[in-house]
Amino acid sequence: MLPIGIHLSYWQVNWKDDLQPLIGRARKAGFEVAEFPLLEPRRLNLQRLRRTLDQEGMLASCGTGLDAQRDISSPDLSIRQAGLSHLRACLEAAAELGSPVLGGVTYTAWGDLPPRDRQIRRAYAVEGLQTAAIIAEEYGVCLCLEVLNRFEGWLMNTVEQGLQLLADVGSPFVRLHLDTFHLNIEEDDIAAAIRQAGDQLGHFHCVENNRKIPGRGHIPWQQVRAALKAIGYAGFLVTEAFVSPAGEVGTALFIWRSLAEDLDEEARTAAEFLRREVANF
Repeated sequence: MLPIGIHLSYWQVNWKDDLQPLIGRARKAGFEVAEFPLLEPRRLNLQRLRRTLDQEGMLASCGTGLDAQRDISSPDLSIRQAGLSHLRACLEAAAELGSPVLGGVTYTAWGDLPPRDRQIRRAYAVEGLQTAAIIAEEYGVCLCLEVLNRFEGWLMNTVEQGLQLLADVGSPFVRLHLDTFHLNIEEDDIAAAIRQAGDQLGHFHCVENNRKIPGRGHIPWQQVRAALKAIGYAGFLVTEAFVSPAGEVGTALFIWRSLAEDLDEEARTAAEFLRREVANF
């Protein structure tokens, strides 16, 4: 049985909302893993969060996203350096929280429009990731690159592109992060894409095609399960559903209407579904 988790931003309204009480909500919903959004890791009380994880008997996973001022693919050296500084802080925080991975948009700015100089920007990203890989090894955390749909990112939209990027980086501490919401948009066959990722898959998000919890859409979960089993995936299964239109989080993820009536009840339903339909190899 793979450990199942939930991204704590599922309950956040604003990005600065306290994460500590959400750990207990995740446990009560039936999850074993709490995924932390490390947007400003230096501002978090990591010791307090780690104590709460231990008290609740929870594991941690972590994710982040680069932005226009912290982008390792930027042509501006100072912005690239800021991006590496942010990744270092996130990797250090992940290690302190006990997370084996740092996933998310760790290679370019999330939501950035495709630039004219794509190959130059990609080369900067490779260079930055090679440096970040050394930092990841230092902290014993695997840096995972989330393959995004075309509306949220331009550098890699498919597993094939992701594998090409990994080959250019050339580090065992850099792997892929796949998410069924994005796979559903870009891949011809979700299960085939997972099999293509193979042993380069480091982190996995379970989300419906409509960004609801697993089981509320048309993702072929039995095929997903079979593919994960076939490649010997042994990491976490984390649902990163976004269902509330409230506040900064809803706006950032383009949630314009409520997709769930009771967040805690939906979370419990998600945990039950994942354990029954996906995590049980």
